[in-house]
Amino acid sequence: MTYRGKRKKSISLWALGAVLMLLLGAALYFIPMTGMRFSGMLLMCGGAFILLILTLHRLGTERRWALWLKRGLLLCFALGFALFSVMEIRVLSGDETDWERDVTAVIILGAGVNGRVPSLTLQTRLEAALEYIADKPDIPIVVTGGQGNGEEITEARCMADWLMNHGVDEKRIILEEQASNTRENIDYSLTLLHERGIDTTSNIAVVSNDYHLARAAYLWGPPSMVPVAAHMPAIFWPLTVNYYVREAFGMAEAVLIGG
Repeated sequence: MTYRGKRKKSISLWALGAVLMLLLGAALYFIPMTGMRFSGMLLMCGGAFILLILTLHRLGTERRWALWLKRGLLLCFALGFALFSVMEIRVLSGDETDWERDVTAVIILGAGVNGRVPSLTLQTRLEAALEYIADKPDIPIVVTGGQGNGEEITEARCMADWLMNHGVDEKRIILEEQASNTRENIDYSLTLLHERGIDTTSNIAVVSNDYHLARAAYLWGPPSMVPVAAHMPAIFWPLTVNYYVREAFGMAEAVLIGG
């Protein structure tokens, strides 16, 4: 096979791969698999990007602007991938529980509620929190999260009910039902603890999923946050990978705009 023939075959394979990415991404995005929608969107964007680069590559033999546009897009992709890699390393570096430090309070960050029932993500956070407080019978617990689409009650109310059903004294639970993102989860929870006379500069445990703890720590600021990691069951590893990839973008948003 000639060099030209090999080159055409390579381009055809890239085009086929891009089409398959688009189809798989569409399936993940539009089939009711809410947790995998981000991966679906990412695959669709990746497939569309490859097709655009291949189109510009063909046009570049006749139109110089297409060649420069292709180079510019590839440079932007390289810079974006470098930023993604840095953020992903940051996410992976903060995904373990600190069992050593004593704490004065526990904050459980909210996640989705299906009607009145915890989602899988929220369920893992509650189970991790219950394990963590097993030998801490007196410290207060803040459950934080407002009410979103498809939720009949606030995330905080759902968590409080679950904890009480699993033996936690209602008097220990502090509800924060206004927060709609991680920044508000932290700020509103610390305000409630401060109002109850708790030193918010002391060590405070924050319970969230492993992939989310690095962003929570970044938004928290001081080293007084004690991470408590909730892990997805191993059978849901595709969902875990999806969330770890998505969190790199969330971490970039936190670093760049403080969200």
